[in-house]
Amino acid sequence: MIIELSVAVVAIAFAALVVYLIKTLRSVTDLLSQTNVTIREIQGQISGISVEATELLRHTNEVTLDVRNKLHSIDPVVDSVKNIGDAVQEVTDTVKEATAAVAGSIRKNVPKEAPKTGEAIGRVIQAMPMVLEIWHTWRAPRKAASARSN
Repeated sequence: MIIELSVAVVAIAFAALVVYLIKTLRSVTDLLSQTNVTIREIQGQISGISVEATELLRHTNEVTLDVRNKLHSIDPVVDSVKNIGDAVQEVTDTVKEATAAVAGSIRKNVPKEAPKTGEAIGRVIQAMPMVLEIWHTWRAPRKAASARSN
């Protein structure tokens, strides 16, 4: 009787295991069907994105070509500006040379006993604030008088 009881318990356990496996397989089947649906949706979205990406690349290529053509059309202008810059540099160099020549000539012709120009200019620059203050002081009453008469 123990053997029959043991066989019955094993049979019940095997039946419970089969029921549990069936439930698990159904859950896995549901999960796989949901995964298939999700994969189909993703494929549809990827197709749409792929079309948009292709269109974006086409537009980007068109813009790149347009910019390249415009840059090529600007090249002569840039070359002209460079030539103008070179010409201005040559004029500046010539003016510097002429200024140096004139300054050298003046230095040779100025007598040694004459006061140094730099010192005289320095004194004038130092006196300038005082001269401006006197000027403003002298002008202030005149401005006030003219403002009253108006």
